[in-house]
Amino acid sequence: MVSSPRRRKRLNEDEGSVLLLVMIFTIVVSLVIIPLLSYQQTVLRSNSVLSAKTARLEAVKAGTRIALADPAALYRTCGNAGPTVAVTLAGTTTSGKSVTTRCYFLDYQTAQDSNELRYGLVATQVGSSIPSALTGARYSPANPESASEWRSATTQFSETNRIWLPNLPIHSLDRRSPGGFQMPAGFTTCTVYFPGTYTDAVTLTGPTYFASGIYYFENTLTVQNGASVVVGLGATDGCSTDQDAAFYAVDAPVTHNISGLGGTLIFGKNGRLLVTNTASLGPSLVLNSRYVSAAEADTDTSAGLSIASVNGTPSQSAQDLTWSGSGALSIPYSLVGNVDPVSATSADYTPSNFHAKPSVPSKPTGVVATAYNGAAVVSWSAPSSGGSSITGYRVTSSSGATCTTSGSTACAVTGLANGSAVTFSVVASNVVGDSSASSASSAITPAVSSTALAVPTAPATPTAVAYAGAARVSWTAAATTTAPVTSYRVTSSPGGLACSLSVATSPPPTLRCDLLGLTNGTAYTFTVVATNAAGDSVASAASTAVTPTAGASTIPSTPPVVGALYQPTAVVEIDLANSSSSSILIPGYVSIPQGRLRVNNPSGLDVRMTGGVLAAQFDVTDARATGLQTVPIGFVEAVVQRVFRIESRSSGRESSIAIVQVNQNGAYAVNTWEVQ
Repeated sequence: MVSSPRRRKRLNEDEGSVLLLVMIFTIVVSLVIIPLLSYQQTVLRSNSVLSAKTARLEAVKAGTRIALADPAALYRTCGNAGPTVAVTLAGTTTSGKSVTTRCYFLDYQTAQDSNELRYGLVATQVGSSIPSALTGARYSPANPESASEWRSATTQFSETNRIWLPNLPIHSLDRRSPGGFQMPAGFTTCTVYFPGTYTDAVTLTGPTYFASGIYYFENTLTVQNGASVVVGLGATDGCSTDQDAAFYAVDAPVTHNISGLGGTLIFGKNGRLLVTNTASLGPSLVLNSRYVSAAEADTDTSAGLSIASVNGTPSQSAQDLTWSGSGALSIPYSLVGNVDPVSATSADYTPSNFHAKPSVPSKPTGVVATAYNGAAVVSWSAPSSGGSSITGYRVTSSSGATCTTSGSTACAVTGLANGSAVTFSVVASNVVGDSSASSASSAITPAVSSTALAVPTAPATPTAVAYAGAARVSWTAAATTTAPVTSYRVTSSPGGLACSLSVATSPPPTLRCDLLGLTNGTAYTFTVVATNAAGDSVASAASTAVTPTAGASTIPSTPPVVGALYQPTAVVEIDLANSSSSSILIPGYVSIPQGRLRVNNPSGLDVRMTGGVLAAQFDVTDARATGLQTVPIGFVEAVVQRVFRIESRSSGRESSIAIVQVNQNGAYAVNTWEVQ
């Protein structure tokens, strides 16, 4: 078939249109589609890069967050760093990205402002010394013999170069069980205690938590063996928390009295803190620092106070504890509250019985009487002196006859009626006063047929030493078969000069006597006579003659016997006699101005009392005492906030840098945080 010219023309036109469309499409693809595809590939590559960087940024931020997850541990660990010296924390890997985190220690804040730096060590008893190895500024009175001077330097609040004598806080009258309360199954094994009044002894041997608040003890609080004890919420975690204890402890009291943070232990009556270890088990005791808000007016006096005693005269209402004898004391009675304070006794506190003021002796015991013709010899056991040496005893028979001694524990009662049964009681005396009378002895009956009291045998020949115008004579004790020897008398020949020595004392004196006023150049001999209730012995044989001379030395003086200070039962006693690992941390103030602090730490274990100590007596033995201020007992200005720079860096250039304030109790605040 032959196409017509018109058909061929249409075909040519169609082919030209297709070619034009192909050309237009090619131009559009080259100008639009290909650039769009190139842009998409570029965007995809860029997103991939951004996604990787975002992951690395999130990883470094995660490194910082992990560091802040345990701020209390961060406070301790990064405290070893410096402004340019880093401590490397544990590395992290987040979404496959490796991150290294370091911290730098930039600055710190202390618990006290510059105007709150109180004296850290104060001894209130005259004659009591503070070991030089203890730490902190110590108070030194202008007159060391004044018992009351320190009181003029006291202040109710902590102030620089002043003695902090805090008032006591109000305490709960709720009587608490000495056994505490147990946490239920599902919780860490823990015995918990709640603030209140504890009248029975409390002994801790395992994991223990004291909820934050005020504790008043009238009996011994003992921490021993493997006890792990934390008092109050704070920098050191315990086996429970305030909230868990209040809500979940089995049979927990409805009124829990929890207040503030940390705890304050107050000891009155027979209350005291005793910490001991064994050869294999040592305790851990931490009193977290006490913090109280200004709104808690009832307990605000406990802020910064870890331990306090109730001061004043026991069994008396609002009376200072004073003593003017050896080891003089002047201790004001305790007040309660800061605004309109009242006496402690009116606020249901009882002053501590463990104070450094001596008391009258205990009553003698074991009184035994032996019958003689018209007489009896009575002996007994010496009682506790009450802190002041016993100056004498008085024996009284049921018939009224008496005998006395200057301290010896036997004497003879004469003038008794033969044939009449009689008993005897004994009273001891010291400078404070008289003891109660002892229990009566068993009855005895003197009789004519009984042995008569006999005088002592003659003393052995004495020995004499000549001095200028004097001589010192010494001898051995005379024997006696009945009544004890009460005195000796030494007589010179020629001249008949004499000296006497009472031996009815405890302990008995050295048997010697000094004769003065002798004539130089004259030879002298000396004899000794012993005396008891029956009379005088025969005189001893004469000593070898000695001749005083003007050129001889003078007779040496005998220094007076100065007794050691009376040491009462310690209000705070940390007795770590064994080397088993033990740790004691008391960061707050210890105020026991009429009591004794005793620390026995022969192995140099971890004992820290860093808030300052006010006590009547310091009795500290510590192997860490290698020089001045080498034992952390006293006032070690407490750092309570540290400022760190925390840097987390990835394997690339990404970094997270945060400036963080971290408190000792675990609270923290982020000042700045840059991530790039």
